[in-house]
Amino acid sequence: MNSALLLLIWLLPLLLATLAKQQYARWLLPLAAIPGLLAVVVVPVGAAVSLPWLLLGSELGIDETGRVFLGFSSLLWLLAAVYIAGSQDTNVDSGRFRVFFLFAMAGNLGLIVAQDMLSFYFGFTLMGLSVFGLIAHSPTRRARRAARTYLAWTIVGELLLFTAIVQLAASSGGTLTFDALQTVPRSPLIILLLIAGFGIKLALPLLHWWLPPAYTVTPVATVGIFSGVMIKTGLLGWLRFLPPGDATPTGWGTLLILIGAATIFFGIIAGLMQKRPRLLLGYSSISKMGVLTSGLGAALAFPLSAPGIVTALLVYATQHALVKTALFLGLGLVERGGLRLSLLIGLGFLALVLAGAPLTGGALAKSTLSGSLPEAASILVTLLAASTLATTLLMVRFIFLLLTRRRRRVMPLPGLPVFAWLCLVVVITVLPFVLAGIDRLMINVIPVLLGLLLGTAVILLWAHLSRYLTGNHKRARTGLLLLRMHAALRHLLKMHRVSDHFQVTSLAPAVTACQRKSAEWLAWLQHRTDTARRPLSAVLWLGIGCWLLSALVTTT
Repeated sequence: MNSALLLLIWLLPLLLATLAKQQYARWLLPLAAIPGLLAVVVVPVGAAVSLPWLLLGSELGIDETGRVFLGFSSLLWLLAAVYIAGSQDTNVDSGRFRVFFLFAMAGNLGLIVAQDMLSFYFGFTLMGLSVFGLIAHSPTRRARRAARTYLAWTIVGELLLFTAIVQLAASSGGTLTFDALQTVPRSPLIILLLIAGFGIKLALPLLHWWLPPAYTVTPVATVGIFSGVMIKTGLLGWLRFLPPGDATPTGWGTLLILIGAATIFFGIIAGLMQKRPRLLLGYSSISKMGVLTSGLGAALAFPLSAPGIVTALLVYATQHALVKTALFLGLGLVERGGLRLSLLIGLGFLALVLAGAPLTGGALAKSTLSGSLPEAASILVTLLAASTLATTLLMVRFIFLLLTRRRRRVMPLPGLPVFAWLCLVVVITVLPFVLAGIDRLMINVIPVLLGLLLGTAVILLWAHLSRYLTGNHKRARTGLLLLRMHAALRHLLKMHRVSDHFQVTSLAPAVTACQRKSAEWLAWLQHRTDTARRPLSAVLWLGIGCWLLSALVTTT
């Protein structure tokens, strides 16, 4: 029974993909996620099945980490499938979309139960390449461009991971299982390859360029899966390939802490600058991945506290996955039927949960992570409090963007997507009270209140000053920051009646000339890119071949 369930996690989505073009196939999507949920309930920790005939010998099983990841991933795949099946959206009601959706599900759930490096890599690659089809499904130029960008970064990440696996297998005498690799020392090259390879999936700064275009063109239910489930595979990969202990030197933990801190504030700052709710939520996910990165760095830097920190990271990852998927599903309802009071209340509650408000799962996640850190890592506790304040500001900005969207007539919503979203909201509301007492949920009161007050004050101040920053100055309507500052300064000088004694040099001609030259340079670059697309792709594939050849030579 246990072996059959573990195999069905892989096989059922692949088998159902053969029926994806049938008229009734939309109702098969939720069925594909059921074996994963059953395995969480039925299969005991430590159960495993060996498949010596598959690849180089595959091992499937469930451990404590895999159970947590399999639980929230299967649940979110199920609810997203119900959301898609009942949405009646022509963009997702096609056999091709369902095939890629089921392939991505098989790869994601399969890598979670994989207990050897090669099976993990197979699931990781299957998931990554299938997402390309989900992004490119929309027949628009923007979607194709976003899909190409995503594919390039995905291939680079998978290539780095494959090279690290080859190096690990060579240094361990051909051992591929994760259990046997717990004590195998990692060289600096292997660690760098793993950090960069999984860092692309986590969308760390400078490795995140695939995320903004993909989030804007992909159907919202799959974006919720991207941000809630698939992005977490980077964390799972680090836990599998970089386990805390003797195998990974503690010095690398400091590097991950610094990378995570930079990621937190990069995601917040970039998110506050967005005008699209989807992009704001996407950069919010990048910020939260920074918290997970710093947490893993703390587990590596303080091995004695590593078990508690890893448990806290699993709680944090589960909470973020549930809330971020619910936010995207609710945003999809707003995009489809318009903003109404019930949706605004639900999204406002989810925004507070993501910020870590008291009596919510966000408070539980941050209290668990803060409590697991040793005294030597007190700076990380301060960092978590600062991230709570910053995330609250980001969520205030999110609600403000929802309220200022273009007015449209409220349309009736299909029942199944609303039902799936409400089920997820109920789970998010009840789960923290099931896992912990009220005393552990009463934190973050001051950071959240301060963020709400500061965010509201900024919005009100902007509403008062915006007519001066974008007033009658004709060229200020271009939205350029320098022109807006110039117009505001002129207005302030006029208010204080000192304009006769202090002349402001106009910046408009210089800004206009710079804008014209930038437009000419970008047009030239786009022309060169379009005309040289085939040579560039040839160079890309040649580079991949040379990389693989060099990896083979260095390990023989």
